[in-house]
Amino acid sequence: MDWAALKSKRVRAAYDAETRDLHVKFPGSPPVKHADIPPHVHQNLLETDDPYFYYQYYIAPSRVSPGHPQPVSMASYAAKLILLLAACSLLMATSLDPDHGGVFEESELRAN
Repeated sequence: MDWAALKSKRVRAAYDAETRDLHVKFPGSPPVKHADIPPHVHQNLLETDDPYFYYQYYIAPSRVSPGHPQPVSMASYAAKLILLLAACSLLMATSLDPDHGGVFEESELRAN
């Protein structure tokens, strides 16, 4: 994968045709990886007179996030799910007939 200077001369791009990954390097920042970029998009980026605009409009939305969700955030989602299930269970239990305290005798069930 070779880095090519774009017409702005300060922005560089490298494209891997096999994986269709595009790496773009702006001055003062690390390279940014974009997945599943068609070859014509890469070619247009090389040929455009305004690579900043072309990048922002056509390529930036396909940025690959660097890393996986942190275990803390997964634990947060699990805790929210447990609280939601507990609240639903509480609502279901309290919506039963309040005169019986939520407990029905077998004969009462048959009568209805």
